[in-house]
Amino acid sequence: MAASKQNQTEDAIGRMSDSAHRTIDRLSEKGEELMDMHEDWVGTARDYVRDNPWQALGIALAAGYVLSLLTRR
Repeated sequence: MAASKQNQTEDAIGRMSDSAHRTIDRLSEKGEELMDMHEDWVGTARDYVRDNPWQALGIALAAGYVLSLLTRR
């Protein structure tokens, strides 16, 4: 009886370990995807600023103004 409970416990631990490893693998893949997206967004923003410096400055000023209004309250 004790051996049966030990086997059940070992099986449960094995299943939990496998599930944890699969979850870690999926999270690692998602993290890599997010890093790639971040690099793409930064590159796109950099290109936009190079192509439209005055518009980018205006957007930055407007965003700063809105943020200052929001944080004053």
